[in-house]
Amino acid sequence: MIRLELLKSFIAAADAGSFSAAARLMGKHLATVSGNIARLEDELGVVLFDRKGKYPEITPEGLNLYDSAKVVVDSAERFSNNALQLSMGVPAELTLALDQDLNVDRVFAALPEFQKKWPHLRLSVVSLSPEHIFEGIKLGQIDLALAPTLEGQSSFYEFMAIGQCNLKIVVGKGHPLARKRYVSNDQLAMTTQILSNSWQSQPNMMQAARMSPYVWFAQGYHGTVDMVRQNLGWSTLMCGNDPMPDGMVELDAEFAQTEFFIQYDAIWPKNRGLRDVDLYLIDVFKGLLKLSVND
Repeated sequence: MIRLELLKSFIAAADAGSFSAAARLMGKHLATVSGNIARLEDELGVVLFDRKGKYPEITPEGLNLYDSAKVVVDSAERFSNNALQLSMGVPAELTLALDQDLNVDRVFAALPEFQKKWPHLRLSVVSLSPEHIFEGIKLGQIDLALAPTLEGQSSFYEFMAIGQCNLKIVVGKGHPLARKRYVSNDQLAMTTQILSNSWQSQPNMMQAARMSPYVWFAQGYHGTVDMVRQNLGWSTLMCGNDPMPDGMVELDAEFAQTEFFIQYDAIWPKNRGLRDVDLYLIDVFKGLLKLSVND
């Protein structure tokens, strides 16, 4: 088995252009770097550097092996870092569930930084109805979720209040209601209303939100946005702190004079403490809704 230290000396010399520069780069004596490269050449039976000139030049054989050496060293370092994070309590995998009716673009925007912090963690992100989120938590299939508050049902999960999301009454810019300065409840009741299909399993939400006998159902937030943009009807949209999507307008409606909002919690399985990865995501959740929270 070839020692990683020999490969590192070879890579450093190839990158730096000389053995002395490689020694400075690695913080080692020149004799150590030169000896490592010579030992590697002996073990491989291949001349990696031509030493005839003032500075050693990498040989065609050395160039051929350079990329493979980098892969071996990078893989070994990745393996060691992964093992270190696991030993410090970082989970090997995490399933994150998000309410399908909420605009969670900010959560996805935060994932590149998450990946930098925990590059070895295998993350799964799912967008589900609240009913399926709670079922997944109960069955141990979900590790952390952002879900609407469910009063009196916390026997199988831990929770932390995150904030509230106000609902905006919206239509597409080409819809007849978009041209009205003020929209009455009667006008809303006579127009097709677009609701998320997840509300069909939430009778209380359905009763509070439904105003029209003419109802179409959409798949989550983005499905609702797509249908509203096509001027198929009006809807109540949960944008969080983000601006209104392009192609639609918010109505000045009689119905909107009564504030309508949904409270959200971060939830995770019962009797499990919060880890650094969970706390990072919870902070992202708070940023998603923080301007809507009543302190």
